[in-house]
Amino acid sequence: MNRSITLLLLILTMLFWAVNFHITKIALVHYSPMAVAFWRFLFGVIILIGVLVVQYGKGLSNIRISLKTFGLICLVSFFGIFLTIYFFNKGLQTASAVSGSLILATSPIMTAILAFFFLNRRFSPIQLFAMTISITGVIILLVKGDFTRLIAMKLETGDLYILGMALVFSLSQILVDKYLSGINSILMTTISVIIGLLMFAAVSTPELLSSPVPDEWPFWASVGFMGILGTGVGYVAFYHAVVKLGATTTALYGNLIPLFTVLLAVPFKEEVHASQLIGGLVIVLGLLLFGQSKKR
Repeated sequence: MNRSITLLLLILTMLFWAVNFHITKIALVHYSPMAVAFWRFLFGVIILIGVLVVQYGKGLSNIRISLKTFGLICLVSFFGIFLTIYFFNKGLQTASAVSGSLILATSPIMTAILAFFFLNRRFSPIQLFAMTISITGVIILLVKGDFTRLIAMKLETGDLYILGMALVFSLSQILVDKYLSGINSILMTTISVIIGLLMFAAVSTPELLSSPVPDEWPFWASVGFMGILGTGVGYVAFYHAVVKLGATTTALYGNLIPLFTVLLAVPFKEEVHASQLIGGLVIVLGLLLFGQSKKR
């Protein structure tokens, strides 16, 4: 797959994930965060296994991976899928889709910080300044433009969950970049999503057995979209990009998520507040400066 197609799929994935911020809130009206995650990843696993069969055909039975590689994929699944989606769904129970996407936009900065510790990558003074700008934007979002909330520690729980999501998702990218760049991205994604599905099944089984499955079409449309496009297509495209472009470069395309999320706020009938626009602008300015400094 050449670079242009990789970039196109990466941009489409950012669009799918922006839509997820809005439609997850719809699904959460009908079911708990863990149950929603289970149905989403069940759809995703079905799609991924189909893609894997098409790619490998009869050679699928000959695939072998080492125990060490499998263990690393389990770690990627735990951080990049289980914890990421758990924090995402928990956060969106109270956080707005727009605020959540803007906070997640700090993932490139978090990825860069983790790359400093785990990949021995260094920062220039401009990059450090850019990171400070973006972190300031996150603080504006967390305090809703009122800095007295920071002193009183009156922060929204949902926003903090999304911040945790950005951290664990960034950690999964570092693991892929450092240890799993040599494995086929579709194979790695399929295995990690299956493991993630098993984790969600284990946690949500009591509810799945005791609560009736929603029969409203908005729920099934939401989890179907998240599973097929947000998971089946999105995760393959994203981790393929991490392998081909590197974790830090791929993470920079996460800047498109808040842009798409804000543009989708009107059709999904969500309000956009001044503090979100200001905080988002500050975050994006920092990310742009950080991105430009990498090209020098």
